[in-house]
Amino acid sequence: MGNNTQPSILIIDNDSRILKEFKQILGQDYSLYLTESSYHALDMIKKGAHFSTIIYNNFMPCMFGNIFFARVRNLIVATRILLGPKSRTDILIKALNEGGISFFIPKPLDPFMVKEIVKRAVKRSEFQRKLMHERLLLKGLLDNLPYGLAFKDEEGRFTRMNQLAANRRGLTIAECLGKTEEETEPSFTSQELSRFNQRLKKEERFVEILEVPSNNSKQSSQWFMITRLLLDRAKGEITHPSVLMELDITKQKELEMQLRQSEKLKALGTMAGGIAHDFNNLLTTMIGSLELSEELLEVSGNSEIMDTIKQLQNNALEAAKKGSTLTERLLSFSRRKKLSLQEVDLTKIIRKNFDLLSQTLQMRYERRFKEQIEANQSNRIHLEFKNNVSGILTVKTDPSQFELAVMNLCINSVDAMKNGGVITIILDKKDISPDEGKRLHLNPGSYAITIIQDEGEGMSAETIAHIFEPFFTTKKMGLGTGLGMAMVYGFAQQSGGQVNVQSQLGAGTNISIYLPIYSEMER
Repeated sequence: MGNNTQPSILIIDNDSRILKEFKQILGQDYSLYLTESSYHALDMIKKGAHFSTIIYNNFMPCMFGNIFFARVRNLIVATRILLGPKSRTDILIKALNEGGISFFIPKPLDPFMVKEIVKRAVKRSEFQRKLMHERLLLKGLLDNLPYGLAFKDEEGRFTRMNQLAANRRGLTIAECLGKTEEETEPSFTSQELSRFNQRLKKEERFVEILEVPSNNSKQSSQWFMITRLLLDRAKGEITHPSVLMELDITKQKELEMQLRQSEKLKALGTMAGGIAHDFNNLLTTMIGSLELSEELLEVSGNSEIMDTIKQLQNNALEAAKKGSTLTERLLSFSRRKKLSLQEVDLTKIIRKNFDLLSQTLQMRYERRFKEQIEANQSNRIHLEFKNNVSGILTVKTDPSQFELAVMNLCINSVDAMKNGGVITIILDKKDISPDEGKRLHLNPGSYAITIIQDEGEGMSAETIAHIFEPFFTTKKMGLGTGLGMAMVYGFAQQSGGQVNVQSQLGAGTNISIYLPIYSEMER
């Protein structure tokens, strides 16, 4: 045998004399592995032995050449040479068809022919190995790109594609190859695809940012930056292959929307603060004047006139006080003061305030829906607490703001339940994974979840989309300021958490406040 830097050749023949001839002819130029056993050769290949070329006697007693080469076809990249007499062309043709054989060496051996055929076989093997290496590199690149990538021929049929591009279409790679975009694309109409192709021919490269339906059940749609470009023609080719790149920018879009929402809240807060200060000064003067006139009336004469004037004063005073309450909420919203963070047990806070909250909600219901109660005395609001957490559930937040947030959400539930029903406060905890965190806009970690669940009329998707906007309300004039949900959202954000809304018209509402659990490690 030669040294390890020489190409290695495996030769299988049950005739030791033939093996000796091969050794004499090839031994100086190649590393030879000689065996008289087909099974020994199979065993070496299965164990990972590398050979540039395999020469096999087609008439081995235990295994013909077509069978042997069919078995090793997927085990090794090596050029296959069949060895045998010229006279048996029928078996030779069968072996060539079934075993992927490249060359044939006839017996008896011709040294010059053997050297020439083996030389060509080794070159072929080196080429195949380099080609496979390039394919593996390309496959590794395609599989690990952070965006979908697909190649199309002149007719627009996919010739190569990575998994991300197939995933966006809800198909496998195999289901996409050989098909056009129109056959595999669920997001665009044939007219849109035609427009894309016309633009590509004109510009040769263009980028569009598009919203497309999502194949992910957790998202209704996704945003993609889609790049289309024509590749240069290969030498001798007359067709223009094209490339399609699809980068998922949903997360960036969501962050942009959050930033715009934050800027809008900041601008509205500044405006609200200015209005509230001026309005509050006027209300202070009004309230003071009304209270002073009430004192003066008490010492005056005509009782009938006094009663009328006093009623008017009471009405004006009540309206002024409501205006004052509104300005306080406007100021609170505009200041967004820093929370007084403390380690608090949410279970303890909810239990402590449960009875008072229950009474408050029933009183709210009785004031809001007198007609329904008169028609059906059994209509009531029932508040329930369901604790799914054993032990203490500690978060770091402002307890008074947490109480106010729960109160706001419960009051909203009451206002959506004109026929009464059950409002349930549910306390739970959950470990949020990176994927779920992206969906909920939360950092991965452990969170306490306070859920306000009601049996009310529910909300449409359009209402949910605007629910956290300041001054947005679905209530009648005078029954809501439109600041409650904005304040709940701001509180959760300042506490490092988030608010999630789930609702459908006629099916009630679940609003969840996520707050990071404060662990012993952080103390």
